[in-house]
Amino acid sequence: MRTAIITITSQGLKVGRRIQEGLKLVPAWCKQGCDLYAPEEILIENRADIIGYKTIKELVSKLWGDYDSLIFIMAMGIVLRIIKEHIQDKHRDPAVVVVDEMGRYAISALSGHEGGANRLAERVALICQGDFVITTGSEAAKTLIVGMGCRRGTSVDYLEDAVMEGLRLITRELKEVRLIASIEDKGDEKGILQLSERLNIPLKFIHKALIKTVEEGFSKSELVKNTLGVYSVAEPCAILGGFRCQLLLPKTKMKGTTIAIAEERFL
Repeated sequence: MRTAIITITSQGLKVGRRIQEGLKLVPAWCKQGCDLYAPEEILIENRADIIGYKTIKELVSKLWGDYDSLIFIMAMGIVLRIIKEHIQDKHRDPAVVVVDEMGRYAISALSGHEGGANRLAERVALICQGDFVITTGSEAAKTLIVGMGCRRGTSVDYLEDAVMEGLRLITRELKEVRLIASIEDKGDEKGILQLSERLNIPLKFIHKALIKTVEEGFSKSELVKNTLGVYSVAEPCAILGGFRCQLLLPKTKMKGTTIAIAEERFL
């Protein structure tokens, strides 16, 4: 996989460098390189890790077909106008992800399944601690959010067992799970990261400040409060991880793991 990150402003360049550094930790996305491009006029100093360009239209014409995935840090409208003449079909087009200049949203814009834009958008959002936007139909059919907390160092096998048991308790299937959500402190939890890769389910880490706004509505644990600064993890993360969620499985403890499962309700 060869990836290009394209920016047009100084702020976008900051986000681009963060994405580049994060993707380099995942060899699958940068096996053949992860290059960062920025306009020559904003490059104050020569840097070996940033490639300057004159016009973005000429740049995209040059890059299209040479990269497996393109990440644009700019407005969606700009991207659509630039790439429209290059689009062929979903089997040949590169994955295209669009990110706003604050890194808040990563949008899968082209070649979602076949090109891998969906997974790339999820990964970029995780790096930026933002949200990903995916509109492909098969993803929309997934409505379950698994909220998860665990002791530091819990194995991926235990975490997987907990997810499968939780689904069994509500008579639902793994293929219905759209997201695994946990507290921001677990962003480096090896077992949870491995679980996401093993099950091919994206991760989202919820900020403590957001959890505190809803925690009064859930069961409380003084131990969790003393450890993480909030009273609850699994239930609020399950609710906050999705859109208009309703709790299906309340907090359930299993082998050093706590999970809760919520379902998104759209109508």
